[in-house]
Amino acid sequence: MTTTDHIDVCQVAYEDIPACFGVLSKSFGHDAPFFDIYFPNHDTLGGHGQGSQRLVAWKQSCDNSTFLKAVTRDREGGRERIIGFAVWTFMKEAPPAELVKAENIQEVWPNEGDREYMSRIWRSYVIPRTKVIKDSNGKGVYVLELLGVNPEYQRQGAGSSLVKWGTDEADKHGVKAVVEGTPVARRLYEKCGFLLEIEEMAFDDIGEEFSERRKPELLFMVRDPR
Repeated sequence: MTTTDHIDVCQVAYEDIPACFGVLSKSFGHDAPFFDIYFPNHDTLGGHGQGSQRLVAWKQSCDNSTFLKAVTRDREGGRERIIGFAVWTFMKEAPPAELVKAENIQEVWPNEGDREYMSRIWRSYVIPRTKVIKDSNGKGVYVLELLGVNPEYQRQGAGSSLVKWGTDEADKHGVKAVVEGTPVARRLYEKCGFLLEIEEMAFDDIGEEFSERRKPELLFMVRDPR
């Protein structure tokens, strides 16, 4: 582990995105099935390039999403090092139930089986988020869509600082914050005020032909405004 004295949170520039995607890839490794499925081959040169391009397209097209980086600086030269990355989205409308309306599925998942599996996973994935957004009666919710910290810098405050940015914004707007998180991140989210609503998100309706594939392991957590 590399220790750091100070961490800043600021918005991501387009030129930061490849480094930010690299942080995500290192953070999740191959321990998070949903990330592996959603970002195919993310730790390869081709997968890294495609994932970075998808983040760029997302940033360009969604004004309600805020891309954040947690940075530290070298003690001597002051050079910035990106050690954490997060995306928060203020959502007033439910996400599309069909993946084809959110992604270029032919390009991202050229294999038909992979494409169909991810599409079925997506239908289940968006159900809890959709319910909270609809229950907000038009007020909307803040959604923590991505969060990753370089393993060399974990447990030093980068993750909690990135989470706090969004919970502060949710408090300002008087709305809930939600996250579909991995079990390993549960303690961090609880520390930041999230409460467990679904301990194990259901991905049962994916078809017998995909029964041998890894299913996402996600919990759904909600934080009321303060």
